Amino acid sequence: MSDIHKLQLLPRPKTVTLTQGQYHIPAKGAIVLADETSQAVLPAARRLQRILTQTVQLNLPLSIGVRPAVAPAFTFSYKAGLPAGAYEIHIGGQGITAVSSSPEGAYYAAGTLKQLLEQYGRSLPQLVICDEPDFAARGLMLDISRNKIPKLETLYGIIELMSDLKLNQLQLYIEGAPFAYESFPQVWELETPITGEEILLLDAYCRERYIELVPNQNSFGHMEGWLTRPEFNHLAEIPAGFMLPDHMYDSDLYPEGLFMHPGTFNTEDPEVLELLGTMYDDLLPYFTSDLFNVGCDETYELGLGQTKALADSAGKGALYLSFLQKIQALVQTRGKTMQFWGDIIIQHPELIPQLPEGIIAMEWGYSAAHPFEADTLKFREAGIPFYVCPGTSSWNSLTGRTDNMLENLRSAAVHGKQNGAIGYLITDWGDFGHWQHLPVSYPGFVYGAALAWNVEENLEADVAGYLNTSVFHDRSETIGQLLLDLGNYYKFESGMIRPNDTEMSMLLRSSLDNVLLAEKLSAQQLQQLEHYINGIEARLDDLALECRDAGLVLEELGNGIHFVKHALQLTRLKQQLAGADRSSLAALVQAQLHDLDVLLHQYRQLWTRRNRLGGLTQSVSRLVRLRGEYAALAAGLAEAAAE
Repeated sequence: MSDIHKLQLLPRPKTVTLTQGQYHIPAKGAIVLADETSQAVLPAARRLQRILTQTVQLNLPLSIGVRPAVAPAFTFSYKAGLPAGAYEIHIGGQGITAVSSSPEGAYYAAGTLKQLLEQYGRSLPQLVICDEPDFAARGLMLDISRNKIPKLETLYGIIELMSDLKLNQLQLYIEGAPFAYESFPQVWELETPITGEEILLLDAYCRERYIELVPNQNSFGHMEGWLTRPEFNHLAEIPAGFMLPDHMYDSDLYPEGLFMHPGTFNTEDPEVLELLGTMYDDLLPYFTSDLFNVGCDETYELGLGQTKALADSAGKGALYLSFLQKIQALVQTRGKTMQFWGDIIIQHPELIPQLPEGIIAMEWGYSAAHPFEADTLKFREAGIPFYVCPGTSSWNSLTGRTDNMLENLRSAAVHGKQNGAIGYLITDWGDFGHWQHLPVSYPGFVYGAALAWNVEENLEADVAGYLNTSVFHDRSETIGQLLLDLGNYYKFESGMIRPNDTEMSMLLRSSLDNVLLAEKLSAQQLQQLEHYINGIEARLDDLALECRDAGLVLEELGNGIHFVKHALQLTRLKQQLAGADRSSLAALVQAQLHDLDVLLHQYRQLWTRRNRLGGLTQSVSRLVRLRGEYAALAAGLAEAAAE
C-alpha cells in the first residue's frame, strides 16, 4: 500500500510514513511490556488485548520483560523526551512497537492501533506514526441541566467514544438540581438526579481511560432553579424577575418581550457565599479532579436590582470581578483550580489583568463568526490561561446546524492554538427542552475531538467516514453524510440570522397566534425545505447499522425528522391564520393535532431509552401547550362552522 490518504485514522496523526510490505500478526505472539515502566503502561496493554479480541479474534497474552522464549507481536516501549500524551507506532517486518513516555501516550497508541486493526485486520501496512496533541486538555461538556439527565449506561457509552477520540476531559454541566445535593433534598426530591455515588462510578470509569471528570456547577447566573424557590428567592438580584433587554432576544419569537425568572445572585448578600460553600461541599468530594468549572456566565440582571447603586458607582464590571474573586476564594479553600466562563469579563477587557492568579478563563462562543481570535488575544496578553469552548450546534436545532458547527469548531481550534489556549472544550447544550437526540451531537463530538488533537492535519477530517465505520458500523457507509446533511436543513429557511437557533425549532416554541416567523418564509422556501427533508427521510431505508443501539438510532433520526416536518406544516398553518384564505384551515389543524400526538408519543418513548424520567415533563411542556392551542383552535373553528 502506497497511498497514505487511504489510511482512515481520526484524529489524523501528526506524521504518517508508509513503507513497503505488511506485517501479519501471528496467532502465537505476545504483547510485551519491554522495560521498567511496564506497570505504568499496563492499562494500555490490556486495552490492546481487548481490541485484538474484538477486532481480529486473537487472544494474545501479556509478557513483562524481554526474553528469547517470547515472540513479541506487539511491544510497548519507553522513550524519554516525548511530550505527555505523545506516542510513536512502528510497524515493521518483525512486529509492532508502541513507544511513549507516559501511560496516556501508550493508551492513545492502542487507540490508533484499534483503527488500523478495524481497517486492515491481521495484516497491517508497515509504517511509522509520530503523534502528539496540540491541546493538553481536550474535553467534552454535556448539559445535564436542561431537562435531559442521561442514564449511567448512556454516559458510559459516551465516555467510550471519548476514549477512542483521544479526549481527556469530561464536564457535566449543572444548574438547578440534576445533582442530588445531600444538604438540599427538597430541591431535587421530585427529580431523578445523578447521585454522589454515581459520580464516584463515573469518575473511576473516566480515570481508567485517562479522562478527567471535572465538576461543573454554575455559581452566579443561571441560578433560576434555586432563586425561584421561596427559601432562596431573597438571594436574587431581582427577586421578582425582569424583562430581558430588547437586544438580547429575537423579537419575531417574543414580540411582547421576554420575561426572565430571577437567575443572578445578589453579590452583596453574605448568605449567597454560605449557600455556594454548602453546595460545593456537597458536590466536590465526589470528584478526584483538581479543576472546578464554576460557570458565572450570562449574569443578565447584575447591577440592575439590589446592587444597582453599587454598580452605578463602581461599575458593573468591577462588581462582577469582585464576586468572581469571592468565588475563587471558596474554590481555592477547597483545593481546586477554578475555571469560569469568560463572556462577562471579556466585555470589560481592562479588568482581565486583575483576575486572580491561577484562574482559567473559558472563552466560549457558538456562531461561525464568533471572535475567537480577538477574544483569546485579550486573555493571552493579560497572561491568563484559557480554553476555547465552541459547540456542537445541536441545541435549538432539532437535528443540528452542520455548517455552523464545522466552522465554529474549526475557528476555535485555529485561533485557540495560535494564541496559546491550554484546552479545547466541545460544548453540547440542551436549551428549551433538549429536543435533539444524542446522535445529532456525534458529528460535533468527532470533528471537535479531531481538531483538539491536531489542528492542521484535521481541518478536513473525514467525519462522515468515522461515523460510518467507528461509531455506527454502517455497512452502507452512508449514515455519516446523512447526519451532516440532516443538520443543514436550516439553510433552506428564510436566511435571516437566528443565533444558536433554527426557525423550525423557534416555530414549535412560539405561540400559535404568533405568525411573525411564519411570514418570513416563502411558499417556495417551504417547498424546497420539504423536498430536502423528505429526501433525507427516504435515505434512512438504505442504512445498515450494526452498532449496539442501531434500532434506537434509526428511531431517533426518524423522530428528529418528524419534528422538522411538523414545524414545516405548522408554518403553513400559521400562514393560513394570517391570510384571507382559510378554506383548508380546519382540516390542517386536525391533521396537526393528530400528528403532534404521534410525535409526542414517540418522543416520550425514546426519551426513556437513554435518559432518566425526570425532566421529560418539562421538556415537552411547550409542545403540550401547542397541542392545547391546536385543540382550542379546532374547537373554535368547529363552533364557527356550526353557526
